[in-house]
Amino acid sequence: MHLRLSLIVKLTLATSLILVSFMGILDYINLKNFRRATVEYAVSNADQLTEIINQSAYDAMMMNDKAELYQMIDRIAQSRSIEHISLIDRSGTIVYSSHKGEIGKVIDKQNAACIFCHQPNNTRLYSSTNNSSRLYRTANGTEVLGYTKAIYNQPECSSGACHFHKEDHHILGVLDITVSLENLWQRSQEYRMEFIVITCLLLLCIGMLITFMTQRLVDRPVQRLVQHTAQVSAGNMNARIPITSADELGDLSEAVNEMTENLSKAQEELKEWAGSLERKVEARSQEIVQMQVQLHRSEKLASLGNLVAGIAHEINNPLSGILLYASIVDSDKRLDPTLKPDLERVIAECRRCAEIVKQLLEFSREALPHKEAVSLNNLLDKVIALLQHQPSFQNIRIKRCYDEDLSPVFVDANQMQQVFVNLFINASHAMPKSGEINVVTSRSDDGGSACMEISDTGCGIPEEDLQRIFDPFFTTKAEGTGLGLSISYGIVENNAGKIEVRSTVGVGTTFTILLPLQDNEGEEQVDT
Repeated sequence: MHLRLSLIVKLTLATSLILVSFMGILDYINLKNFRRATVEYAVSNADQLTEIINQSAYDAMMMNDKAELYQMIDRIAQSRSIEHISLIDRSGTIVYSSHKGEIGKVIDKQNAACIFCHQPNNTRLYSSTNNSSRLYRTANGTEVLGYTKAIYNQPECSSGACHFHKEDHHILGVLDITVSLENLWQRSQEYRMEFIVITCLLLLCIGMLITFMTQRLVDRPVQRLVQHTAQVSAGNMNARIPITSADELGDLSEAVNEMTENLSKAQEELKEWAGSLERKVEARSQEIVQMQVQLHRSEKLASLGNLVAGIAHEINNPLSGILLYASIVDSDKRLDPTLKPDLERVIAECRRCAEIVKQLLEFSREALPHKEAVSLNNLLDKVIALLQHQPSFQNIRIKRCYDEDLSPVFVDANQMQQVFVNLFINASHAMPKSGEINVVTSRSDDGGSACMEISDTGCGIPEEDLQRIFDPFFTTKAEGTGLGLSISYGIVENNAGKIEVRSTVGVGTTFTILLPLQDNEGEEQVDT
């Protein structure tokens, strides 16, 4: 399984690794420098000690008191840091040693105490302090510092009456001191351990501080960004990141908020565009369906018109003859009185058939309209004034709601009056006892047409009959011919208008007619 580390853990580990590396390098350099300083300190102490012994040896030699010199060297050799002290004359013989068994021995020139002077090609009389010291380990493994210092011939020693040193003998002997470094190395280890402990504590404090600051300054803003991204991916476009700093993360949070706002606006625009497109497609589909229905209805009406015209002409001539001869017989005094009622019934039915034939001819002819600019409100008032005193309108209240600023319509006034009369009469037939007719005029939503609505509170039209209401010979009335609304539909179409109907059973029916308006310049609109 893949191990996933958080950002704060990665930063803490990386920072800690860098600090540990630098602290390790610093510990190495510090330990190296401390060791060098320790050795230099030990060499300096050894040099000071040999200088003291040299001076004491000079005083003792001047007083010819070797016993006092050896006693003083013994006391110095008893120090815990001194491992060994020996005096070597110029012939290589150990004349005194803190290890009594070495006294009288002759050492080789390659011995560590002599090599610094007896190196090949060494012409120097004096040797530096560093060249006089050496580090090595004893047989028991103790690390020590060996320091050798020459005892030089002084003028008092070569010219005095009691001494026998020659003047050309520059070096009378060598003082060799071995100093133990165990105490210094122990202190060095203690110092190193203190340094390591302090370094670890410092790393711990720095790690905790870095973790805290990283969590506060980096991890929290990043977590807010991650949470914000999750909310946006879940569809919450109202989510925003609180900006708590004026640095790069603050700039990033502000940029993400701006991006989210832009995404929200784009999403809203897409939704609005999709909704608008859906509405437009739906509206256009409805328009296409209506156009198809209207086209189908127009084609059917045209076919029926041609058929009706032929039938009407064929029926009209025989019917006129029947009506003529029936009238002649009715006026003949030789007619049997018992047959007179039957003959009058024949004459009445012939006249009724003649009226139907007349309506059929009007339906088939579709007379061309004589258009002019007229006030729709005034035209409706004339129709209402003509009908409101009719017996069928006695118990019906007519309410008018006109748009007084409505522009004139460009139609044939007589034909439109015929349409309105037919609609008002149909409304009165739907309310045989009582009811209300509402007449409303206004401008259409697109502003290019006048809209007229005639609503009644009658019985309503069933849904299955609404699609056939404008078909010729379709009627729900016992005495109707079914041609009134068909003729009205043709008249409205010929006047470049539209007629629509909506109805609810038990509530009422509303007929809506859209008619073209006269243009703003007062010119007549062209009939299309």
